[in-house]
Amino acid sequence: MTADDVARELGLEPLPFEGGYFRETYRAPGVIPSSAWGEVGDGREGERNFATQIYYMLRTGQNSALHRVASDECFHFYLGDPVVQLVLKGEGTDEGAKRVRIGADLARGERPQHVVAAGDWQGACLASDVPGTDESARHGFALLGCTVAPGFDWRDFELVTAEQAAGLKRRFPEEAGLVGLLTPVEGRERA
Repeated sequence: MTADDVARELGLEPLPFEGGYFRETYRAPGVIPSSAWGEVGDGREGERNFATQIYYMLRTGQNSALHRVASDECFHFYLGDPVVQLVLKGEGTDEGAKRVRIGADLARGERPQHVVAAGDWQGACLASDVPGTDESARHGFALLGCTVAPGFDWRDFELVTAEQAAGLKRRFPEEAGLVGLLTPVEGRERA
């Protein structure tokens, strides 16, 4: 199956801002009321569904631009080539940058799922697109699932700016090349 076949079969559409292709497949009917956010102190306004889920596909040469969301996000690998996800922890934490291989080849250190904590910067590309790699893509795409809880809402999404990316490169110089690849360029088509 080609990337075009997968996109057609699953009804995938370009994902705004971040890049890649997606289709929402589940939005929990239950909601967290807006009054609850004051109790947890995370600054959100408005209600959120308990959880959401999407199909998400990247093709060779595409990436999931660096961004962060206000909820935990679990990635599930379904088929295709492995993905390298860059996770950059927020300020004031002892943790730093982490690369995670999401895929099916456990012997190569890939994992079929990975959770990104709320507020962490994240971005991804096919493993074959990582700068300096000699890896090649077998399929030319990766199909993942993403589950977000509390559910995804565009009010909780922040795309990295050029200024923020420059700060991340200074803070994580060992990942400057990948941060550069995953930083959106104004005028460049994202999907």
